[in-house]
Amino acid sequence: MFLNAVKIFRANYIFFYTGILLVFVAVFPHSRFLLSMSEFGLFAFWLAEGNFKKKINILKTHPEVLLFSSIFFLHIAGLLNTQNFSYALNDLKIKLPVFLFPIVIATSPKLSSKNIKLILLVFTLSVVLKTLYGLAGIYGLTGEYITDYQKLAGKFSHIRYALLLNIAAFSMLYYSVLSPEREKPIYKILYFSAFAWLSIFILILHSVTGWVIYLVLLFYSFFSFMLKQKNKNLKVIFISLFLLLFFYISYFLYYSVNRFYKSDKIIPENTEQLTEEGNKYVNDFSSKERENGHFVYIYICEKELKDEWNKRSNFDYDGRDRKNQLIKFTLIRYLTSKNLRKDRDGVRKLSEQDIKNIESGMTNYIFEKKYSVYSKIYELLWQYEKYSSGGNPENQSLSQRFEFLKAGKEIIKRNFWFGTGTGDVKDEFQNQYEISKSVLSEKHRLRAHNQYITFFIAFGFFGFLWFLAAYVYPVIKTKKYNSFLFMVSFITISLSMFNEDTLETQMGATLFAFFLSFFLFGTGNLKK
Repeated sequence: MFLNAVKIFRANYIFFYTGILLVFVAVFPHSRFLLSMSEFGLFAFWLAEGNFKKKINILKTHPEVLLFSSIFFLHIAGLLNTQNFSYALNDLKIKLPVFLFPIVIATSPKLSSKNIKLILLVFTLSVVLKTLYGLAGIYGLTGEYITDYQKLAGKFSHIRYALLLNIAAFSMLYYSVLSPEREKPIYKILYFSAFAWLSIFILILHSVTGWVIYLVLLFYSFFSFMLKQKNKNLKVIFISLFLLLFFYISYFLYYSVNRFYKSDKIIPENTEQLTEEGNKYVNDFSSKERENGHFVYIYICEKELKDEWNKRSNFDYDGRDRKNQLIKFTLIRYLTSKNLRKDRDGVRKLSEQDIKNIESGMTNYIFEKKYSVYSKIYELLWQYEKYSSGGNPENQSLSQRFEFLKAGKEIIKRNFWFGTGTGDVKDEFQNQYEISKSVLSEKHRLRAHNQYITFFIAFGFFGFLWFLAAYVYPVIKTKKYNSFLFMVSFITISLSMFNEDTLETQMGATLFAFFLSFFLFGTGNLKK
């Protein structure tokens, strides 16, 4: 009986291990140990299976597998042009899944559609359970209240968490609406419920990258469904829904931008100079900083502000809030957002919730709304406006990315054809920040946060072209652009690389290598 169990496991190790790996990815994405153990466990069973002659023949007849794996060898070639070998070797260790997964999955027993479905259901269930734990944190049921919703990802990057959410969500949309398989209605309802809940959670997470990917996948799903329909009436309905959604999103973005740039009109000579108590206001008409269209640096009386604030809060006026910001500036911006004057009367009009918001570092009352999309759009527009007017980008995710890209552009100019090499990317960025006398502090002097630019910097023009060929050609060769499940992963990962160095962490490299290899090479389209 034991031997039979071993035989069954050996014959289906790809099924068991991919399922285990996806559970670890969903629930313990921050654990390098669990990820490494599951990855090398998969490789060990691949070795134990043997049949290497057959595996070599598969690779010979399907060179697209080795081409995809060559993204890893591109990093090895980059050693010829590198000086920091310590960093380079660590980078190779991180990228190892990019080499292992395509070869192991392509030459292992192919999974049936039933097995693939079961694996994705287990993965989605794990993701849903993690989101429910995050929801409990919002309401303080886990021991602490989560107010920064990007922390719902825990110790994991909220951007990469959004990738998992999108892949799980649209996998469930496929099985509930698009799959040709017959299924009991109750199951389809459960799948669609999972899709709906994960959609809501993506909204709550406040990851702009996650939102953009979600919308692109949603439009892709509309087109996929319309192409499959033979009923003209259904096509008309879905085209109408698509257009309605498109125009609604366009209008919402237009409205949000207009609302942000709507501004008070200030006439200096008509501005009051004294508070109700007779104290003098400080009015800086040269500053254009605004909150909700109201100018920040007018109608300020610090004497009254300090006195009244210290009566209402245990956080000292000259101290810092929970985000380590000077609390007086948080208070001034928050009062401005509510169109209150920065004096005693303005502080008195604040509610107890407003006081708590300011203590927590909230600079605008609109950020109190838990599920508001506009508040995130407002934050990005505010960062862009401040940066474009010469403001300091420190601690601002969007503004800092402009600095990263500026540094990356200069590095590319110096190393256009052959790049900096595998191990010197980080050193080149630090060097460029020194050359440009960047205002960013040491801890925020990061790399490009754009995987395409990072590859261009590391490997130059020729290496970047090789990466694009190795990334895109296998899709064309296998014709997997016809597979909805593959395209969900491909679109998700491709878009994420515009706003993140997706492959520069073990988790990111695992996501890239596993999902693309799984749907490219593991679904029975390769001949044994």
